[in-house]
Amino acid sequence: MILVLILLAIFISFLLISCLILASTFQIQLKDIFLSNLETKKRHSYEIRLSFHLFGKVKWLQLKLNSQRIHKLYRKMHLERIDIKKLEQDFRWDDLKILSKLHPIISYFNLQAKIGLQSPITTAFLVASSSSIISIILSHFVKKWNSQDYQYRIEPIFLSKNLYQIQWNCIIELKMVHIINVLYIFVKKGKSDKNESRTSNRKSYGYSYE
Repeated sequence: MILVLILLAIFISFLLISCLILASTFQIQLKDIFLSNLETKKRHSYEIRLSFHLFGKVKWLQLKLNSQRIHKLYRKMHLERIDIKKLEQDFRWDDLKILSKLHPIISYFNLQAKIGLQSPITTAFLVASSSSIISIILSHFVKKWNSQDYQYRIEPIFLSKNLYQIQWNCIIELKMVHIINVLYIFVKKGKSDKNESRTSNRKSYGYSYE
C-alpha cells in the first residue's frame, strides 16, 4: 500500500511539473551587453537572465549570469574552436524552417550603436542597411508595438577606421510548448537521418560482391 502511494505521489508530482512547464514561457533577458573597440581599457559588466513565467506573468524560476560567472563557465568548459566546415555540412536550410516554429517574441529592445569603416560610403550603407534589417525583424517578432519599449539608434563614425560601439538591452520570450515541439522535431529528424545512412550503407555492401 505504501509503495502504491509513493508511486502515485511521484506520478502526480511529475504530472504537475509537466503541466507547469508546458504552461510556462521561457524568457531571455540581455542586460547592458556592451561591445566596443573604442575603449579597450574599460571593463563593462553585463548580465544574462534566464527565467520561467507561468502563463507569461508569474515568475517561478530564474537564473542570473553576470559577466564574471560567464567568464568562469567559459574557462571551465574549455570551449574548442568552432569548425566552420563541419557546421556547413551539418547545417541545412530546412533547419531554419524548423526554428521558425519557435515563434519568438521580442518584448523589449533597446540598441545604441556607433559603427565606422574605412570607407565613408560603406559606413553609410552599413548604417542604413542595419537600420532596415532591425525594423524588419521587429515588425515580425513584436506582438504589441510601444515606442518606449522598442528603441534603436545607429550612428555612423566617419574617421576612416574600423570602429564600433554597441550597447544592447533585449528581452526575448519563447513558449515552452514551442521549444518542446522543435526539440521533438530535431530528435525525430536525427533518428531518420541515422536510419537513412544505415540503409544506404547496407545497399552499398549488398552490391560489393557483384
